[in-house]
Amino acid sequence: MPVNVSTSTELADRARSALARSGAVPPEWKVDPADRIGWAVARFDGGDHAGAVEELTACLDGWLPREFAEAAPRILTGEQAVRVATAALGGEHPYRPFQSGRNGPEYAVAGTLARLVAGDSDAEAALLRAVLVVRPDEDRRWAHFRAARISAVFAALAEAYVGEPEHLDRWSALLDRDDQSCLAAAAALLGPLGLAEADRRCGTVKEVDADRLVAAFVAADRFDDAFTLATRLDPGQQQRALLTLATPGLTPARAKALVAAFRKCPKGGRERDVQMIYQHRFARLFLALERVDDALAVLSRMRDCRVSGYGPGPLALDVLRWLDGRREAATPERLRAVLDTLAGPGVIPQELAAVVADVVPLGYALADEPLRTEIVDVHVPRLRARLRTVPWALLADAGLGAALVETGDATALDPVYAQATAGRPDSRLSLVLTRLASRTGLFARDRELFTRLVTGVLSDGYWWFAEALLPALDAEARTVVPDALAAVPADCRRQVVAVARFAERVGDSGLLAAMLDAAPDAESTRRVAGRAAMLLARHGELPEALDLARRCGLVGGESR
Repeated sequence: MPVNVSTSTELADRARSALARSGAVPPEWKVDPADRIGWAVARFDGGDHAGAVEELTACLDGWLPREFAEAAPRILTGEQAVRVATAALGGEHPYRPFQSGRNGPEYAVAGTLARLVAGDSDAEAALLRAVLVVRPDEDRRWAHFRAARISAVFAALAEAYVGEPEHLDRWSALLDRDDQSCLAAAAALLGPLGLAEADRRCGTVKEVDADRLVAAFVAADRFDDAFTLATRLDPGQQQRALLTLATPGLTPARAKALVAAFRKCPKGGRERDVQMIYQHRFARLFLALERVDDALAVLSRMRDCRVSGYGPGPLALDVLRWLDGRREAATPERLRAVLDTLAGPGVIPQELAAVVADVVPLGYALADEPLRTEIVDVHVPRLRARLRTVPWALLADAGLGAALVETGDATALDPVYAQATAGRPDSRLSLVLTRLASRTGLFARDRELFTRLVTGVLSDGYWWFAEALLPALDAEARTVVPDALAAVPADCRRQVVAVARFAERVGDSGLLAAMLDAAPDAESTRRVAGRAAMLLARHGELPEALDLARRCGLVGGESR
């Protein structure tokens, strides 16, 4: 049942009671780093700027999560920012990615530190000297991590000095000959100067910087420079770069040159997945150049690709979305070509299941009346037959029901809702149907059935299903979440933390209070109570928030 929380004191009391039931915080308890950042942001949003800076600085004693990249530039400014970034230089932070194993520039902590020190030449130099250090094994096995952090720093600094290319000389003076190519990451400054100047300053552009520099040339209206650089790159990067250059409105000569270059571009190997990635990108290039029939020809030749997002299923959905933006091009022949491909042997069942609930209503909306009848009588049955399990087959029915709902039949999905909740829950099917149910008024017509759908979404206990579901529910529909979670076994109820995180973000104190009661263990209780502390801090209730934060171990101090 929904929980009524009328005051901040009531929410704090409920959190204290839940924490008392779960016992004292053990000495070995470690706060999730993302929660520590969330607590600092909440204090900042509630007006406690000094406290937020203190909390964010305290986070430097451990691993920094991805959330630091957004929070730090918001909270830290001027001398405070420089002090915190300089303190970080004394540890491991400049050399780490935000996520273990990720070596792209966007994951480098060093890039965020660069945004904090930008404008202070001494701090910039100190950061650059730190990230240029060659650490153990970085001349061989881990060289890509070093390249990523250097790239992240130069990219961030260049964005802070757009239109001031004189800074390139200052940074270049800190580089030895072997590292001069790293300056290519300063794409925001090099883009307006052109490829010849970039070559003079940087020499060979490294893989980590190529995409960024191609984009900078495009932004500076230097298509020829971008095209020349793209054709120098390795196969995968060359494909991506040429795709970046494919935009509507190109002159016929440039469009023709792009297609010719892509045809000549090495595929990167003979393995099927590598070949299909190439074909997928080629089709997207044709779409970008308004050549839909060429894209359809590529789609018809594609086969399964085990690299997520590059198979014929996602491409078929991309083509339909392209046609949806150009209704005059959505001829029955083109729509049939897409549907026939999806029902063919080139699309494996699990990939079809991932797109069918979107494909069917979109195709139906674009079709004329004869094709709509054909979709109902022929195409949906063919798609359903390709799907191996009952939940997957019901996804095809969900797509057709969604199409009929859009024509005015608000109850078209009701039989699918009933069938989906009659058997063993399937989280993906339940998620699709619950999102659709928000558009069909099911909550008002049958609250119990709607609740069973929500239970199905949460039944596997995976937090990402909760995060995908909650934004689709309005405040009234969210009142079923506590009952839905109560029907989930306790060992699958760890997603209460994800629900609490969402409730804190949107300010739903009733849902947050309900998660205190639903938490299946002491760890979940402490993390939910931490979100209650954040909600109170965000609304300026700092004494209550600090008391809760200490009790749940979110911050240091005596827990009571």
